[in-house]
Parts: sequence; structure tokens; C-alpha cells
Amino acid sequence: MTTPVSIHNSLSELKQTPDLVRKLGLQQKMFRKDGESLPYCQYVCGASQSGRPALLIFLHGIGSVGEDNFLQVRIPAPPLTDYCRRHHLKAVLLFPQCPKGSQWVDVPWNTMEHTMPEEPSRPMRLAMALLNEKIREFDADPARIAGAGISMGGYGIWDMACRMPHLFTSLAVLCGGADVHQAPKLAAMRIFMIHGDEDPAVPVHRARSMYRALKEAGCKYLIYRELPGVEHNVWDPFFQSDEGMDHLFFSGRS
Repeated sequence: MTTPVSIHNSLSELKQTPDLVRKLGLQQKMFRKDGESLPYCQYVCGASQSGRPALLIFLHGIGSVGEDNFLQVRIPAPPLTDYCRRHHLKAVLLFPQCPKGSQWVDVPWNTMEHTMPEEPSRPMRLAMALLNEKIREFDADPARIAGAGISMGGYGIWDMACRMPHLFTSLAVLCGGADVHQAPKLAAMRIFMIHGDEDPAVPVHRARSMYRALKEAGCKYLIYRELPGVEHNVWDPFFQSDEGMDHLFFSGRS
């Protein structure tokens, strides 16, 4: 049965099949900790190159929840793996999958603001532990630890970065929302934001208010792209150019 196109997915995404994992050279893995598990895909580029790798964790949106360890790679993996190969990067890419019935952050998406929950959600707790483990396993470059996310994953990557501000050097947030009171924790990071001004799922106010909060907090390297006439799908425009990915893999904090 064909899944209909909705605001949470795109036609190009829905055309992908599980063979994409093999075509891209991804590894399907399972992270386990304290009796719990989280599926994730991993991509390693430039392993034979000298030096320490960059590391990126990418959090998907609600349209990719599940346990098949495939749906979460359909949007970000093709452009990100292509970018790493084209630029001959030594890098590790992580794509964890949130299970059905859960969210990266336990907050509603259609509100004008939220307060960061005191404790991370179960999937977020596992994703944070996964990130820490992979940083150690690959001896990742501390000047190139990046995070990105779409929609529910945009909320997720804001939440993760606020809970681990000492780790991240750069973020890309696509149509997500954050607790604006956490902005000072992120002021030293390089942050790229993109949002459609007609988004019916996540109000554009969420991006505008976080942009203002980050500016007030002194964030020096901050880019906000607001797309006129665009609804929820800003991931296609984001990946159509290298601007956002250049930002993610830049070395160092602002």
C-alpha cells in the first residue's frame, strides 16, 4: 500500500526503498543500554584518511518513526553521504530511529512556546548515549561535532544540544522549535536555521523567536533562512544546496 504524501513527507522520500541502505553503504545497527534499544544507521566516510573524523547525528521527523531502521535515512542520507564523498571528508554520520508512539521531545509541536522537560524522553536519552559512545569509539574531532534535525527532529536536536552544550560545535535545525530560555547555552555554536513562513505544522514563530533569543545571547555565527510561501517541507530546499551542510562540517565554534 502506497503511503500518501502529507506535510510530514515528500514524494522523493516516499519513492525510496530499503535497498537504499545497501546503495549508500550504510550499516544498520542496534544500540543497547540498560536493557533498552534504539535502531540506528551509521555511515563512515574516509576511514583510511589521517586525522580525527567529524561526527554528525541527524534526528528525523514524525514521518519516519518505527523500528525498521530504514525510514529515517530516506531524506538526509543521500545528500549527506554524497556531500561527504564529494568533499573527501573523514566523517561519521549517525541516523537513529525514534519508535512509534514516542517523540524525541515530549512537547506539542503546534504551540508558540514550550519549556524544556526536566528529563529527556526515552528515545532522546538513548540517542544521547549513542552519541557519547560513538564520539569515544571513533575518537571524533571535538571541533567538528554536529547535530541536525527535521521537524520533530528539529525539536530534538535543539533539546539534545541544550542538554549537551559542551559537545556540539554546529547545528542545523529544519522547521523545529526550542525553549528560548535555553539560548545562552548555545551561544558559542554555529547555528543554521530554516523554516517556511506558511508552515502549518510548526509555527514559523518558533524559528523567529529562537533566532531573536540566540542573537540576544550573543551567538556570532547564526544563519536564519525564512522561505516565503513555503509550508513544512524545507528539507528539500535545504539539501538542494551545500550552504547548510558547509555550515555543519565547518571546524570550530564561532
